[in-house]
Amino acid sequence: MKFLPYEDVPLYLGVNGQEGEYIFAESVNLEVNQPLEVSRQVDDNLFQICNFGFGNHMLFIPPTFASNQKHIVTLGPVGGPPRPLATSIHHIPADTKITFPNNKHLYFANDIYPGQDEYLVEVYSTSGSWSLSEEEAERGYFEPIYKYHSTGPVQGKMDVSFYINTGNLPNFFNITGLSDPTAFPPLDNEKITGHFGDFTFSDAYLQGLSFSLSPNSISQASASFLLFGTLTKDENISDSYYSSDLYQQQSIPHGQNSQIIGHTNLGLNHPIGFSYSIQTSRPLSYLCPTGSNHDVGKIPDRVSKSSTTITMSLEGDNLDPDILLDGLGGKRANLKAQLSDLNYNNFDDNSNGFIHEFNCNGVVQSQSLGVNSAGYLNGSISVKQEYS
Repeated sequence: MKFLPYEDVPLYLGVNGQEGEYIFAESVNLEVNQPLEVSRQVDDNLFQICNFGFGNHMLFIPPTFASNQKHIVTLGPVGGPPRPLATSIHHIPADTKITFPNNKHLYFANDIYPGQDEYLVEVYSTSGSWSLSEEEAERGYFEPIYKYHSTGPVQGKMDVSFYINTGNLPNFFNITGLSDPTAFPPLDNEKITGHFGDFTFSDAYLQGLSFSLSPNSISQASASFLLFGTLTKDENISDSYYSSDLYQQQSIPHGQNSQIIGHTNLGLNHPIGFSYSIQTSRPLSYLCPTGSNHDVGKIPDRVSKSSTTITMSLEGDNLDPDILLDGLGGKRANLKAQLSDLNYNNFDDNSNGFIHEFNCNGVVQSQSLGVNSAGYLNGSISVKQEYS
């Protein structure tokens, strides 16, 4: 058994199969779930004996059981009509116990996989010199293995904690922008492709992105993707990882040169940090399978975007005392977070300066102000924008 170390499990992302980027990830978690519920029918574990034998007549003539002697029984209420085993049953293992009143037991002699007309069952007893009355024969029960059915699509999720750099922000971590700015109508539902370690995927969709930044620190972000379709293992796909651009040039946002614009209009004069989050709902459209094509309906025909919400929170020295007087419509706020690296002059790494800008044009959702004995008076502001 071999466990791969962190450095040998790369994450590579691109847009719709195009050339992508290795992500400078600190952690990645991928999981796949299928919502299932057990299929049950009324009295599907009830075992009734209509008669003993092949059902040539409806007379109930019970035998006197002997140890390990097998009998064919016709299922159903005494006097008929015969009733097959329930189709909610996946299978009944051999030697499954059938319990009747007065501590009487029979056992299934064979493995059974019920179809539409499973009327006849072979049973046996482990003891002898006893029989079943008509009343007892209609009140047996057993514990089968039931079928399960899907209540929703098979769906995966991939959560990534990573360091933002110059290459990976404008495309596959961008919910609001367009992969092709010339496209019309401007509906951008491009899927994300790539691989995690040796496992490739081709139907991923960004659901959320968040990050924070404070003075004298680099920015670490989190992103969440929905996954559909097939995971394919390719043990050779990670061979080019160590010769990639990930090891040649890095430019990571830093709090020293990054700026927040628009905070003074909110009464906050000296921001000391901020956080940004954008989340979107992903309505799924599936085609119903018809005929013998069982592959239809496993992958969404379309994954769209709706109810996209941007939230930006600032921390600083104050709050806006007029917020209670701004009326029921809320106080408007226009914030910009301009991310920059350390802007070195004599190094290749971290020498780009400005990297990316994030905007939140909405309303003030909440404010707070607090102090404790070990610190200073600090305020916080949260701004929310609904983005269609």
